[in-house]
Amino acid sequence: MGTISQDHAKLDSDTIADAIRPLVDANPSIKVKSIIAEVQSKFNYTTLPVWLKAMTANMFWSRVQLKTLLVYRESEEVQGVRVLHRIFWSFYPCMVSLRHCKPLVQVDDTLLVAVVQDGNQNIVPIAFAIVEGETTDA
Repeated sequence: MGTISQDHAKLDSDTIADAIRPLVDANPSIKVKSIIAEVQSKFNYTTLPVWLKAMTANMFWSRVQLKTLLVYRESEEVQGVRVLHRIFWSFYPCMVSLRHCKPLVQVDDTLLVAVVQDGNQNIVPIAFAIVEGETTDA
């Protein structure tokens, strides 16, 4: 398979399944981050970084913090490939709306969305995160 263009119109679940099936057949206990690295290297698939770059370029003052991890195949580091560890982002309009809300922030510990309540008792999301799990560090 060649590299699929960055719009990835042909990168569907069947294509990904065909690419990773041999890996899982060869090693049923393969780590998910190894599968992700294989998809990234095989298809040059980098949607999240591209989306984040576009978001911050088009929504000035929005904030993004991204942490990635190195990928290892056996004991060798896979050069040029990193996988998502955790990410935090907040859109500028969400941050601006905070000044019109009650001074109380709730964080849902499963969805990792920080929300506030405005004067009309509407719930307003102000920040979002994706983490590896419910840990003290995350």
